[in-house]
Amino acid sequence: MSRSKRTSVTTAVAVAAGGVLLVGASTASASPSADVHGGKTITAQVSGEKPGQSCRIDAGGIQTAWRPVGRDGTVHLDSGPVPQGRHDAEILCENPLVGDASVHHVGHEQDVFTGRWAAAFEFLQHHRLEFLTPDQRS
Repeated sequence: MSRSKRTSVTTAVAVAAGGVLLVGASTASASPSADVHGGKTITAQVSGEKPGQSCRIDAGGIQTAWRPVGRDGTVHLDSGPVPQGRHDAEILCENPLVGDASVHHVGHEQDVFTGRWAAAFEFLQHHRLEFLTPDQRS
């Protein structure tokens, strides 16, 4: 193969690879995420959600009010006073214009702890020692 043909083939391969990367980058989108914590209350920071959506915490009988997602795609959620113990918490978001049909989970259900020993129990769970934590779920 002559030098000019090799250069043409190399250029064509580079352009094709660049096009695949460009198309892949434009179609990929980040999923919304939620950072959930226990303590005195259950809190969550939702990021990457669509502005105009509303989100809330749902934790086994504890349902907070819907809070609007800001223009930056984030919302801070706080449960307010809750019973002490272990809670299966999840974050739900919806389009308030559509209602129940648009409800979706953000992240995954997580065990969180509230009360005096919440920080210690979350530390144990984070280090995969959850068998040492009390199971007060009903």
